[in-house]
Amino acid sequence: MSARLISTAHPSQECAVCHRFLLRGEEPSVFLHAGRRETVCELCVPRAVHSGWIREGADAVQARTVRPWGRRGGASLRERMLRPRDSPDLLVPQDAEGLIEHIDEQPFDYVDPPTASPDANPFEVEVVYRDAHSVRGIPTNADMKIVRAIELFNQSDQARVVAGVAHTLGAPIVSVRPSAVEGSIVNVVVAWEISWYRFEIDLADEQAGVHSTSKGYHLDDLEDAERDPNAVADSAGMLHPALQSG
Repeated sequence: MSARLISTAHPSQECAVCHRFLLRGEEPSVFLHAGRRETVCELCVPRAVHSGWIREGADAVQARTVRPWGRRGGASLRERMLRPRDSPDLLVPQDAEGLIEHIDEQPFDYVDPPTASPDANPFEVEVVYRDAHSVRGIPTNADMKIVRAIELFNQSDQARVVAGVAHTLGAPIVSVRPSAVEGSIVNVVVAWEISWYRFEIDLADEQAGVHSTSKGYHLDDLEDAERDPNAVADSAGMLHPALQSG
């Protein structure tokens, strides 16, 4: 009797962390890392989170606005305000003044995780959870998307667009929020009283850059959330997130 080839019609999926092929019935998670979608098995989710990977569709806990978050040793808003005179000035409209209250506080104590050894056993990952009393706040998944999107925006030519309009119209309202329907998309709205711009950033395709998707002249054309600032711009057109402490 000749051997018969049996097709399972089950595409092989490899975990991007431990490089193990997932078994039938396993439910992987999708993360965004280095501008790509990565499949992660259930056992490796803690390592991916600990390493700062962004889960694509885990925004049930929304981003929190009000106070600045210094990420990876980045300067706080207060430090930016005290930079030399030739540095860009923060542009803070009246609607966003609350974003720079209590600017001495650093609500998040972000520490880069140690690099995992290539020979480490993914099934024996030690995940350290800090005492809640020792950390002022923990960034949500939406927070991480916002910060990464702003980093990409600031590297793009669109920052010059914001700087040019702000030179004439003054401080804009800035809203940066993950899409409610597409896990890797972050929408950026920069608005003045008589003009607004909407941009889109795909964290799963960072090489595509920042796209201008629409613009208009009436604030009433925007959704309420898009008129609720959670970031500020500076005179160079760079954006700065302001995420609430816990």
